[in-house]
Amino acid sequence: TTLSPMPGTALMLFPFLALLFMGAASSEASEVIVTCGSSVKLQHDRTKYRLHSHEVQYGSGSGQQSVTGYKDGDDSNDYWLVHGAFRTNCTQGTPIESGTVVRLRHVNTGKWLHSHLHRSPISGNLEVSAYDGGTVEGSDSGDNWEVNLDAGGKWKRDQRVRFKHVDTQHWLHSHDKRFGRPIAGQQEICAVQKKTNDALWFAGEGVYFPEREKPSAYLKTPHEDL
Repeated sequence: TTLSPMPGTALMLFPFLALLFMGAASSEASEVIVTCGSSVKLQHDRTKYRLHSHEVQYGSGSGQQSVTGYKDGDDSNDYWLVHGAFRTNCTQGTPIESGTVVRLRHVNTGKWLHSHLHRSPISGNLEVSAYDGGTVEGSDSGDNWEVNLDAGGKWKRDQRVRFKHVDTQHWLHSHDKRFGRPIAGQQEICAVQKKTNDALWFAGEGVYFPEREKPSAYLKTPHEDL
């Protein structure tokens, strides 16, 4: 399996830096809810590799930006920004609950966690890539992932979670299969049909916006918006 470097693009660090200066909650709290606008590292439960991307393209399949599992916890390429589903708004601080459809945007490159029917380069499952979309919005429905918690409720930091790709109904997955050069030792990320323990992840390090209360609009009468 070969991977090829992408042409240089400017790092998109502003969204992450903005989080640090907008009163976001520290991720060190004992129980933290994952909310829209939070920037988190997602760690594979069994192998402890983190969901990672970088300016390296797949050498097969879609040729899009590769997504891998990376062991070093100090890499800024592990941060993903939580957004609402394609063509929906998710207000900063809105808690993410089981069943919610989200998109995850790679902070450093600005591309979305994506899947489709291309085959993954090592295992032949469905490929997971980072993609900036073929639409004016720079995103599409292939970026939609449904949050799945066995116990339901709100998604909390350090809680086991699965992500179901909406278009293909496959689960975000990793395993012990690893790449050679130029990203030797990094783990394959793919999407699989079966809901297994290798589809379990948890949100670890990050910058978490505090949960916001429902806006007063929920209390308006039908005529107050006229």
